[in-house]
Amino acid sequence: MASLRTIKKITKQAKLTSSYLVFMAMAGVLAAVALLTDSVPILIGSMVIAPALPPLGLVSLAIVVRKPRLALRGLTTAFLGFLIAMAFAMLTTWILNITQVIRAETNLLNKSLLEERVKPGWYSVIAAMAAGVSGAVALIKQKTDTLVGVVAALALVPAVAAAGIAFLSKNPVIGFGGLFLLGINVGFIIISGVLTIIVLRPEQRE
Repeated sequence: MASLRTIKKITKQAKLTSSYLVFMAMAGVLAAVALLTDSVPILIGSMVIAPALPPLGLVSLAIVVRKPRLALRGLTTAFLGFLIAMAFAMLTTWILNITQVIRAETNLLNKSLLEERVKPGWYSVIAAMAAGVSGAVALIKQKTDTLVGVVAALALVPAVAAAGIAFLSKNPVIGFGGLFLLGINVGFIIISGVLTIIVLRPEQRE
């Protein structure tokens, strides 16, 4: 069973704070710019600053230790973070559109990075599972390196930003595609995290 110290540490990391919301908002801004301009470096930047891993890691741990309130807290923090990221992605897109930096009618045209984030496939499942496993190991072993969090953000932030851009562009089909991909990724990150924590249980007693 996970130690009380580990549970408290992860709970603290997944706490809903103003800095968490600011980081998620800025991740949304960068993701929007990246998807609209097909810029891989900027997209990577959005994933680096997004603290998307701890809340979902808390959900996985809470499921294993049977603490539904902690799971709800993690889900609430994650949901609000995604909501903020989407809102700022939409705001950024709107500003770029009204200033004619990027024309509104071209938001969804020939954007390969954006298209990849609204069409669920096996690649997204594999990426989400990898994020869940690496995230669970990092949290349990207290090796919360920023680069590990990037793996989780890879599966989450671009999808929610793509959905926001699509909804702003009045294309709900693409928008819901992005949200569907987000849901798949969140689900597999949590599930793979649960399985990883269960496997690591013997080591946690040491």
